[in-house]
Amino acid sequence: MQCMIDMKRPFVLGIAVIALLSVMVFARVEEEAVLPAGTTQDSLHIKGYDVTFLRPEKFHVNKDLQLAIEILDSEGKRAEGMDVQGQILDPEFGKEIFYAAVSEIAPARYAFTWKPSFAGDYFVQFVFRSVEDEILQPSFAVRVDDSRGRYAFIAGIIVAVLILAVGLYASLPWKGRKFRIKPLLTGIVLGVVFFGLGYSVSYFYQKGGERGFVICGPEGCELAAHWHSQLEMNVCGKPYHLPLELGDLNKQHTHKERDKLHFHATIKTDKTGTQLLEPEKLKVGELFAQLNIRFTKDCFTDYCNGDACADGLPGTLRMMVNGVPNDQYADYVWKDGDKMSITFGP
Repeated sequence: MQCMIDMKRPFVLGIAVIALLSVMVFARVEEEAVLPAGTTQDSLHIKGYDVTFLRPEKFHVNKDLQLAIEILDSEGKRAEGMDVQGQILDPEFGKEIFYAAVSEIAPARYAFTWKPSFAGDYFVQFVFRSVEDEILQPSFAVRVDDSRGRYAFIAGIIVAVLILAVGLYASLPWKGRKFRIKPLLTGIVLGVVFFGLGYSVSYFYQKGGERGFVICGPEGCELAAHWHSQLEMNVCGKPYHLPLELGDLNKQHTHKERDKLHFHATIKTDKTGTQLLEPEKLKVGELFAQLNIRFTKDCFTDYCNGDACADGLPGTLRMMVNGVPNDQYADYVWKDGDKMSITFGP
């Protein structure tokens, strides 16, 4: 009986310590999740302009972010009415992965919206011309977080703690039996395995693993991509929708989300995964061709430039990508996260 009492104490103490460590790790992870992305605004002085990045408090996957700057001229006055473009760059290769129209939301404050699909490190870049007609490109580093990675890490810790506790409990000399080391060792091994699994899943999401990975072989390299894009369509003032759950699953296709383009397949690329060697697989027109929907630079569905809508007024075909007019139409190769619109009307 004395032996059993003596063994209970370290058991209870061990569980208490494990629980305390779990709470501390959980609290630390949650603290990192809610801390602002930057406590001060980023500022650059470039070619006579003072550019301040108005950094959002949080950068999370699948959340709309308003990315804005304030521009002052060499005299410290607000630089209003400038033509500014915004883009997101891959920091490793400097490749543009997203671009958008920029609006002047307040005097000398310019902003665009980006909804990141994957966690990782990026550069937010604004492009404008100086009074000397020189192109300026101030850039600001940002870090995007994925909550799924944080939750996977926490889940790994919790499961590991529970398994370890079960192993420790099964090892204790209950009801006169001797202390058994095997259940404890099994609990330790399984606990480490589940902790490692949680960490691995967390690492995968936080490094943006879903954006794809490059597989190289004797015949070249392929990027295993998991990309999405949103498409809004309007014909003569009425919304037009793509059919759901249609298209070749090895090409562009749709699922249950309304007018959301999916691409979950491999595509030939260079070793870095930044230069697509089969861009035709991601041309907007490729999906329309699969669905037998007419889409050219002049026509969309049953209407072509100059055709009259029900009100008798002739219509014109227009295409926008992230708020920027686009004249590539069916030949446009979309990027993950693009928001495209196709409109026919007066």
